[in-house]
Amino acid sequence: MSADLYGTADAAIILYTLGELPEVGQERQDWVKTLQSFQDEASGLFPGAGHHAIHGTAFVVSTLELLDAKPLYPITGLHHLKRRDELISFMETLNWQDQPWSESQKGAGIYASLVLSDSVNAEWEKWYFNWLWEQADPETGLWRKGAITGEAAVVRGVPLFHHLAGSFHYLFNLDYRKKRIRYPEKLVDTCLGLYGEGQLPLSTESFSFYELDWLYSFLSVMNQTEHRGKECKAMVKDIGEQFLQFVARMAEGPDEEVYEDLHTLCGAVCALAIVQSSLPEQVESDRQLRKVLDRRPFI
Repeated sequence: MSADLYGTADAAIILYTLGELPEVGQERQDWVKTLQSFQDEASGLFPGAGHHAIHGTAFVVSTLELLDAKPLYPITGLHHLKRRDELISFMETLNWQDQPWSESQKGAGIYASLVLSDSVNAEWEKWYFNWLWEQADPETGLWRKGAITGEAAVVRGVPLFHHLAGSFHYLFNLDYRKKRIRYPEKLVDTCLGLYGEGQLPLSTESFSFYELDWLYSFLSVMNQTEHRGKECKAMVKDIGEQFLQFVARMAEGPDEEVYEDLHTLCGAVCALAIVQSSLPEQVESDRQLRKVLDRRPFI
C-alpha cells in the first residue's frame, strides 16, 4: 500500500506527542519529503480522502511545522483569500447554522494553511481575528452570532454541541496568538449547561473525538475567566476520568478492534495528552505527553 496523506500526518503527530518524532537525520528528512509529496503543484493544496481539501492542507502544513518544514509550492489555491474582501466573504458564506462543525474545518483551516506557510502577514491575521471578535455570539460565547439561536434563545439548526465543536477550531487559532475570547463567561455557562443536561456525548464503544474538542474548549476558556471555576474544574475532572475509563476498556479488547485507523488513534492520543496535563495525578505514565496544539494551531 502507498502512503496516505492522513495516515502519514497522523503517525507523525502521534510520534510527536510521544516525544519520538526524529529530530535530526535521514529519517526526519524522509518524513518531510513524504508529507510534501502529497501537495498538488498547481494549486498548492493537499487533497486527502474523506475531508475538504482545506482540511487536508491545514493538516499537512501543520504537521510539517512539527518538523520545522514548509510546503514545496505556494498554496495558490487559497491566495485569493489573502485579500480582505475575499477573506470576509469566505467566512460569511460558511454554513454556520446547519454545518458549524464540518465548516469550521474550512474557516479554521485557512488560518493554519496560510499562516504556517508564511503566505500572509500580521495585517491579514488582524482582519481574521477582528472578524471572529465581531461575530462571537453574545448569548452563547460561540460562533457565529445570528446562526445559533432564534427568538427566546431557542437553538435552531443543529444541536448546540455542534456549535461548540465547531468553535473549538477557532479557539485554538485564538490561543495560538494568545487572543482573548470575547464572551468567556457566556462560553462557560454554555459548556456547563450542555454538560449538566447530558448533551455532551462522550466516547463509549469507539473514540469519537468529542473529549478532545470538549476538554480543550473548557480548559481554553478557564484560562481567561474564573467564572464558575469550581464547577468547571469538576466538569473537566469528570470528563477526564470518563475518558481514562474508556481508554482502559479499549485496551482490554482485541488489538485489531481498539481503534478504526490512525486518525482515531491520533485523536485519542492527543486527548490523552490533554487529560494528562489537566489531571496528572490520574495518569500513570513513564513520559510526559506533548500537546500538539501547544505548538501549532490545527488538529
